Amino acid sequence: MLAERIRPFFNESDFEATVEKMQEGYLIRAVSKIPNLTLRINVAILGRPNDFTVEFSTDRGRYSSLSMIAGYLTTMFGGQFLISREAKKREALDLLENSFWRHTQMEVADLVDSATHKKRHGKTS
Repeated sequence: MLAERIRPFFNESDFEATVEKMQEGYLIRAVSKIPNLTLRINVAILGRPNDFTVEFSTDRGRYSSLSMIAGYLTTMFGGQFLISREAKKREALDLLENSFWRHTQMEVADLVDSATHKKRHGKTS
């Protein structure tokens, strides 16, 4: 199952991850375990085993708008530090998402290969 193959990615990236079965598929909820960084990521795997989509979403929009407000309010008081820190967080999130997609593509390819191998092996028996 793809959800169980994706879950360790988050655990290895300092996130606590859970998998929930839904009517349409699976939902992976990952929450960062990094101190002073509240970040929630949701991955939805929707559809059937041979016809599915994977969706990656974060609370980034909400968190960015709050940081922008804080940045505007504190520019006079050294707010440039806050803006720089938020930019680094966004960059780290982008790197995490890119790594997530590479990991997911490899896991899907591995599942396809194992299914193909099982079909071939089953036909020759």
